[in-house]
Amino acid sequence: MINKWEEFLSGSCTLAFTKSRVDSVPALNGVSFLLIALLTFIPGIVNAQEATDADSVEVQLEAPISYSENADFSSSLNFSEFAAFGDISLEEALIRIPGVQASRDGEINFRGVGYNSYGVAFNGLRLANTGLGTRNIDPGNISMDVIQSVEVTKVLDPSMSADAFAGLINLNTNRVIPAGKKRTLSALVGGEANTKYNSRTGPGSRAWIHYAESFSDEIAVSVSLGYHQAIRSVEELQIDFGTENFGNGAVDVFDRVSPSVNITENGRFTSSADVYFTPDEVNSYFFKGYFNSNDQVYTTHQDSWITGGDWIDQSTTGAQGELGSFSHEAGMSALNTSQFAFQAGGEHEMDSYTLSYNAGWTQGRADNRDYLFPFQIDELNYALDLSDENRPRFEFTNREVQILDDGTVDRQFMIGQDFDRIVEEHVNNEIAVRADLEFPISSGALKAGLSSRWSSKEGEYDENRFEYNRTLRMISFNMLREPNRNIDVINDAYNIPWFVNTENARAFFESQRPLFTGDDNYAAYQSEIRNYTTDEQIYAGYAMADMEFAGLEVKAGARVEYAITDLVGNSVSFNEDGDVQPVTEQSESESALHLFPNLQINYGLTEQNNIKAAYSRTIDRPDYFPQSPFTRIDNQDSTTFSGDHTLEAITSENFDLMFEQRIGNSGFITVGGFYKLINNFIEQREVVGQPNTQYDGYQRVLYVNSDETGTVYGVELSVDQRLNFLSGFLRNMGVYANYTWSQSSYRSVASRDKQAFTGHSPHVLNGALNYTLDRFKAQVSYHWSSEALTRVASGQQLAPEIAQSNVYLDQYEDGYEELSLTASYKLSSRFSVWTNMNHLMSSPEIEYLRNRSAYPTSTYIRSGFDLRVGVRFDI
Repeated sequence: MINKWEEFLSGSCTLAFTKSRVDSVPALNGVSFLLIALLTFIPGIVNAQEATDADSVEVQLEAPISYSENADFSSSLNFSEFAAFGDISLEEALIRIPGVQASRDGEINFRGVGYNSYGVAFNGLRLANTGLGTRNIDPGNISMDVIQSVEVTKVLDPSMSADAFAGLINLNTNRVIPAGKKRTLSALVGGEANTKYNSRTGPGSRAWIHYAESFSDEIAVSVSLGYHQAIRSVEELQIDFGTENFGNGAVDVFDRVSPSVNITENGRFTSSADVYFTPDEVNSYFFKGYFNSNDQVYTTHQDSWITGGDWIDQSTTGAQGELGSFSHEAGMSALNTSQFAFQAGGEHEMDSYTLSYNAGWTQGRADNRDYLFPFQIDELNYALDLSDENRPRFEFTNREVQILDDGTVDRQFMIGQDFDRIVEEHVNNEIAVRADLEFPISSGALKAGLSSRWSSKEGEYDENRFEYNRTLRMISFNMLREPNRNIDVINDAYNIPWFVNTENARAFFESQRPLFTGDDNYAAYQSEIRNYTTDEQIYAGYAMADMEFAGLEVKAGARVEYAITDLVGNSVSFNEDGDVQPVTEQSESESALHLFPNLQINYGLTEQNNIKAAYSRTIDRPDYFPQSPFTRIDNQDSTTFSGDHTLEAITSENFDLMFEQRIGNSGFITVGGFYKLINNFIEQREVVGQPNTQYDGYQRVLYVNSDETGTVYGVELSVDQRLNFLSGFLRNMGVYANYTWSQSSYRSVASRDKQAFTGHSPHVLNGALNYTLDRFKAQVSYHWSSEALTRVASGQQLAPEIAQSNVYLDQYEDGYEELSLTASYKLSSRFSVWTNMNHLMSSPEIEYLRNRSAYPTSTYIRSGFDLRVGVRFDI
């Protein structure tokens, strides 16, 4: 008999797979291991005759996504699929899902509704957030090394919290022991390096271990640990444009040109533990724990040629003489994010109903230390080489004594400017409890439940600018100028020969603090409004019916949520001389009641196809900072800035339709459409104070709910097919592809027509090609998203390259493109070796104003590629 805990341990996996599939997925030995690896979006079948034990003989494993695209409109990836794609972080894994796009900075957008508009849960328990004044969870911080599957639900049902605006990401750590086994143990070790920057950054490393054991039919335990050190390098070229008139009309000029090298080092430690107790056939209990920590160190080394508007003509400065400058900025940001979660619960099957319940505590913490060390030389004139207008080159025409033979600035003469430092800490604690009842009826089940979630988020923020009381030269720092440290960037168009050692610069700053003088007014102006406390209580109840009538599955019900929010913020003012006045604390309280109707239908047309339809409503509660009751009044420049505690949640009415066609035994096609009607967008708005009021004539900046309605709609197409119907080597191949087309519309500036949502890429494409032969398997994967509008201009300005009249210079950004290759070879039944090659394409990713060729303001280039190699052990 199969252990009872093995069935229970599959837990939420059964949301995405049939039970028989779950029982077989962990069978990672021999032929089964190789075949299961094909489930990385590459269709594969494990026929009954290919199984190795009696319990597995009953199982057929089909195309992986087809069975996870269930009545809940969800998609899943399992651990084997992460490995075949070479995905190590949640950010990397999510982009394989239809309708999910990533920006060039790694921000995730579901169906174009906006970055970070999703919820993240750990085995069904919502994880506390780690946003810096937001509700965000950065998926790039979450390691996949202890996650057994990730499920993305795009249509929520009434049992789920409704504040997962665009969808819910559920991280499942439930580990299943294959039938016939009592214990499993797997381990992996490996390393990685960037082919261009390894000499500067050094190699990365990765290791994990998974252990699970069934001590009896009643008790089972699983424990997983993982560590990953990842290093990413990006070269960037920033350009600021200006306009001048040399007598023949306005022309474009370069105000600033800044090449840089930016290096991000992530040290991710993650762990999970699961305990299951099933004393009999009708009662079960569980305890689950999870911890994830990411230590991220981001360093930037940027040179800047600043012309100072001192133009003789488009290629020469010095009309007034030596108004230009050259600067080098070394920046360092040390951000630690951590999350832990504990939950316990049980399930009891009674004669006429099933009772389940759980309670959990989760905490998210973000600690950030941000430093900027700028150095500068003034009184410079320039001659510009404009043979490549997108890569202007600068030559110094004066101050020869400070120019080296290679044409670069002698940086020992560069003088330290004011140093900037930001120190912030944000802590979110959440406690959640829930109870659910399920009553079986002849046609299905009736379900109801109650839940409560108590959340507290506190943010502490301190920003200041420090002046050194003595002359500080760049040569005083431990600079890096060895030959292998001199880096040519932006396809060798620029050279950065010197790097300030940012660790030494930070240590110098902290140890010499008595010689640095901060600016109390600047600190108060930047910091006081960003200190906040928010306490939330959310009480919810739901009722639903889950029924089936002759091939028609219907899920219908509603959810009610009542939220009470207590907010604390600061009020700070500055007198006519710019001096800060005593800071006062402001407290407010708000409440809101929301109803969430829900209807989902799944109708089987034939055994090979079915059609699904759904209506749902979701919300996105305001971020902490804009909802905080803060106020900043500057009587020197007649401005105010304030939050609004009365902000309402953004709401979305969601309509989904999907058709699925199964192709024989080894493939499927799905075509789905969605439409979202979105209200209550939160905007930052500028207004002029009304006459005869306290702020008469002041320029006021405040947050408001927009009266405009936005829409987003689209089509998602997925094709998954194993080519086993072909002959020769082609029958060992499989293909997977998904494509999303979508459109959005919203008026964010009152004086302008409606435009696309910011951050929305209308085209997203995924593809993968897999090959398996005996012990060898390989996969090439590709992801691409089209450009997105990232900022809407509120006013017009002169742009001579486009027109001689004023135009709106909206900002656009290229989408994200990724090509990766993975391969593995099984040396024996227990050992295998693997390699991943990521970021194989280094095409420029450009941010521009209105016209790509005329005004490229930022260019990313990911030089080199990431090579990962290692060995895996399974027993």
